[in-house]
Amino acid sequence: MAHRHSAPAAAMTIDLKHAEDTPAGRRRLSGRTTRRGVQTGFSTRGTVLFGVPFVGAGAGIILVGTRVIPVDPSSVHAPYWVLTMVGLVFGFGGLWAWGMAWKQYASRRRQQEAMRRHTGVSAFADYAWDPHGFEAARWQTAGHAVGGAVILTLFLSVFNYWAFGAGGPWPVKALVVLFDLIAVAAWWEAGLRLGRALKFGGSRIVFDRFPYPQSEPIVIRWVPADGIDQARNGAFTLRCVEEWFESSGSGEDRSTTMVHEEIWRETWRFDRAATFRPMRDVALRFEPPDDLPPTRLSVDRPTFWELEVKLDLPGLDFVETYLVPVYAAECRPR
Repeated sequence: MAHRHSAPAAAMTIDLKHAEDTPAGRRRLSGRTTRRGVQTGFSTRGTVLFGVPFVGAGAGIILVGTRVIPVDPSSVHAPYWVLTMVGLVFGFGGLWAWGMAWKQYASRRRQQEAMRRHTGVSAFADYAWDPHGFEAARWQTAGHAVGGAVILTLFLSVFNYWAFGAGGPWPVKALVVLFDLIAVAAWWEAGLRLGRALKFGGSRIVFDRFPYPQSEPIVIRWVPADGIDQARNGAFTLRCVEEWFESSGSGEDRSTTMVHEEIWRETWRFDRAATFRPMRDVALRFEPPDDLPPTRLSVDRPTFWELEVKLDLPGLDFVETYLVPVYAAECRPR
């Protein structure tokens, strides 16, 4: 059988109602920036080598832009600060690849250590789980949002110069203004995530058992964060999600975006005001169908299960997701 964990003494009761508006079929989730899969599609060494030319080119352009490396001024057709911005974009691109390589390497090391400590539980071969629960990485999420907004701003600063500083035609100006609005939205989202990280302490879920068998009910206990007090309403959603990367365009216009597609979900809601206290958990029970895929985080096209908590609070709302280990029967310890 799977490992069962004893329930804590401090628990709270909320008047939860089962949502009846759950749609059938798949749907794409918007606003997703956190990659759950641990594979890059390349070896760790290959990913590191992929980032080398970007970091090297970025460093060289930055040195030219800051005039550390002297060049013939007649060969420079843009202000030096523009060169510096271009160098930063290249450099951050290479550092992003190195960050992915490190994440993949660190994940494998954690998996190996977890497998050594928990022999007989093959779920650890897929992901470095804490068998007791999952804690939200709020600072990591905020950091990704701020970093993405910074890189987008640096990237667009070059095009803003070409459109406005160098007197570009009006179609170019209109296109750049459109992308500037996207950058403003990115900074707004980054501000929200940073504000939530500052306002709310650590929140987590506690597993009733580990791992959860694929064909049985799932009982999860959510432990609120420190900054949560009175909520006007809220929702707790368990969903099964598939992740992949989708490419569009060709040549220089080719772009790749991450896709999170919901396969199934079940939601519990409360519409009356509720008061939360730290270390007092909320017990949630879900009953997914038997034909859903199990968790697979170590493959190129991952599938994962997550609990999403959304609370309507005064000021900043609380929004967080937590990975849930749902595996096939053969992944359970005997």
